Amino acid sequence: MRKCSTVSFEGQVIFVGIDVHKESWVVNLRHCHRELDKFSMNPSPEMLAKYLKMNYPGAEYRSVYEAGFSGFWAHRRLCELGIENIVINPADVPTSGKERDRKNDAVDSRKLARELENRTLEGIYIPPEDNLELRNLVRRETKLTGNITRVKNRIKGHLNFMGLKFGSWSGSSLKMMYADAAKRYDYALQSMLRELRFLREEKLHVIRDERRCLKRLKRDKVQKHLQSIPGVGFHTAVMLQAELWGLLRFEDKDSLRSYVGFAPRLVGSGEHEAVKSAGNRKKKQLHAILIQSAWRSVSYNLEIRARYGALLHKGASPQRAISIIGKKLLYALRAVWLQERDYMVSASE
Repeated sequence: MRKCSTVSFEGQVIFVGIDVHKESWVVNLRHCHRELDKFSMNPSPEMLAKYLKMNYPGAEYRSVYEAGFSGFWAHRRLCELGIENIVINPADVPTSGKERDRKNDAVDSRKLARELENRTLEGIYIPPEDNLELRNLVRRETKLTGNITRVKNRIKGHLNFMGLKFGSWSGSSLKMMYADAAKRYDYALQSMLRELRFLREEKLHVIRDERRCLKRLKRDKVQKHLQSIPGVGFHTAVMLQAELWGLLRFEDKDSLRSYVGFAPRLVGSGEHEAVKSAGNRKKKQLHAILIQSAWRSVSYNLEIRARYGALLHKGASPQRAISIIGKKLLYALRAVWLQERDYMVSASE
């Protein structure tokens, strides 16, 4: 690799498309709508920055890679090294039929560099490290909850298969179930019950860690305001904080509504057009948990229950009505978060 000592790219831009993998990066370089170079390298931002500065001195460097398993560490390091990087949603990259049929690493990196130069790519939100700390913890709890549900279903299935009756999930009932399984030498059931006990204990540890994390990050005050909203408990509030983190990145409540998935979309052409839900681009976890909170608020809050009944009376389906209630809860969440106060009736208006 020979350094050029006479040529300067001062005031010019080198566009870099990076197809990221665990063991290697496939890189494509473009300049003035022409491909400069393509190569494979070790997954090292430092090596890439050194190569660019050595071969294209004085230039402005812009790079892009797709969000995925590799997270955001490479993005932060590239930015520290003077490379203006963005991370994009893979679904947002314009792709021709030929590129789809002949997909490989070189094609992907070339496509990224080309579309970066064409200014058709928009970077996703990069969460700060404090946000990632809380988000990883909350997602760990969500995975544990899913594992607990799966183990419970296996236990119920095992009992049905053996012709036994199920009691409850209380601690005393599980102890009796374990003792009975030991008498019958049912080692499979004993194993599942031990797994369930471990997962429950681990989930409690994670919840305690979440509380400590909120306090250390000084997010416990926001947590209190969010939990004052009808139907919003600790888990819902901490998930909202972990996934949204700050609301100032949303221009207004409509952009927040669209992000979460409460904004309808028009699909079709000509005479065949229909209004449908937000589809796969919504934040599924937040949408689902707000719908659950909406059902809880209808059960326990008279004002919201009356609003739900009025929507049904006007002809809305239960699903449509609860979606509207969920959207109102989102607006209430935005109000108490930004205004730093507990929920009041006017907060949702």
